[in-house]
Amino acid sequence: MPAEAIRYINNEPAILYGGNVDSVMLTCSDCAAEYRIHYSNSEIPRINDCRYLAGVRINAEHPQHERSILL
Repeated sequence: MPAEAIRYINNEPAILYGGNVDSVMLTCSDCAAEYRIHYSNSEIPRINDCRYLAGVRINAEHPQHERSILL
């Protein structure tokens, strides 16, 4: 399973996705859309890179935020 940023609405994931859930909430700097990274154990060494990439992609997609962003 790859890492994926999943949008959260009212503190609930927009789609069900297995794996680990990152404790860090990422938000769009323009509208505060919230995302968390869902990832497999094999992605643990890359979690900081995933957070950075997700942050860039979340802000770049404003205002058309998707329910998930494949990292």
